Amino acid sequence: MIFVILILLTGSEAAERTYETVFVHEWGVVLIDEVIPTAMGAERGYLEENGILQPYYPMIVDAPVIWFHGPEFTGTLTVEVKNGYFSLLIPVPVPISTGNDGIPIVRDEANYLAVWKNLSFTDEVFMPGDRPVDRMGVPYESPEEGFRWAMPFWRRVPALSVEYEPASYTDRFIYYECSASNLFEEHDPIESYEGSSIAFYEKDGELMADLLTAPGNRVCFELSLSEEGIMDILSGWGDDEFLDEEIKALWNTWKPSISTRCIMNGETIILFPLTDEQVESISTLSLETDQGFHVEYSRLFLAMGTV
Repeated sequence: MIFVILILLTGSEAAERTYETVFVHEWGVVLIDEVIPTAMGAERGYLEENGILQPYYPMIVDAPVIWFHGPEFTGTLTVEVKNGYFSLLIPVPVPISTGNDGIPIVRDEANYLAVWKNLSFTDEVFMPGDRPVDRMGVPYESPEEGFRWAMPFWRRVPALSVEYEPASYTDRFIYYECSASNLFEEHDPIESYEGSSIAFYEKDGELMADLLTAPGNRVCFELSLSEEGIMDILSGWGDDEFLDEEIKALWNTWKPSISTRCIMNGETIILFPLTDEQVESISTLSLETDQGFHVEYSRLFLAMGTV
C-alpha cells in the first residue's frame, strides 16, 4: 500500500510540473503601404533627441518581437512563415544553416520554417545595457545594426532570458523578419477592417491621435488621446494579455516612426489591429518544452498605413 501511495504522490508531482504554463508574447506592425507588406518589430534608423527617427537606408527591419514568461525551461521554437520568406533571424538557427546565404531556413512545401533547438530560458538577470552576442550574424553588418536604438525598450520587459548556445546568443527576446505578401489580396486594408482604429496627424507641430470607428463610419470616439490612452487602447487590442512593459515597448518603438511620418512628412496615419486569422496567415509559432509545460500564445499584430 505504501508503495502505491508513493507512486501516486510521485505521479501527482510530475503532473503538477507538466501543467505549469509558459506564456509566449509577440507583437509586430505591418506596413500596409509597402508593395509587399512586411511584419515589423521596428524601422531601421537613428533616433534623434527630438524623437524623430531618421531613416537607415540599407535595409528595413520587418520583424515581430517575441518574449517568454513562466518557469525556467529548455526547448525548441519553430516559426513558420505562410507563403512568404524570412529576411533576418536573430539569433541565427545554427543547426539549419544553409551555407553562405546568411538566412538559414528550411522549406516545407509552400512555407518556410526557422527552428531554434536547444534554447534555454532562465530567470538570470539580463543587464539592459548589454548587447546581444551573435557570432553568426549577417556578413559585413551586425544583425541589430540600424534598429539598435529600439532594443533597450525590448530589454526592459521583465521576461525570461533567452540563451542560444550554438550561436553564443543571450538576450531577452527572439527576433525574426518575414514578408506578409498574402495578407490583403482581395480588399483594400484601409477600407475593409472592422472595429476601432487610431488616427495620427500633426497639429501645430505636435503629434495628435484620435480614436475612430471602422472606416466606413469615420466617427470619432475620442479626440486628442494621451499617451496613456493610446497604450490603454493597444492593451485592449491585445485582449489585455500583454504586460504593461510590453505595450510600453510597442509604443516607444513605433512613436518615432509615426512622429516622423506625421510631423515631418505631413501624413495622416491609421493604426488598427489585425484579426487572429490575418495574424496566422503571416506566421505561426510553436514552442516545445523539454519539461512538457503547457504553452499559451498571445499575438498582437497592428496594420499601419497612410490615408
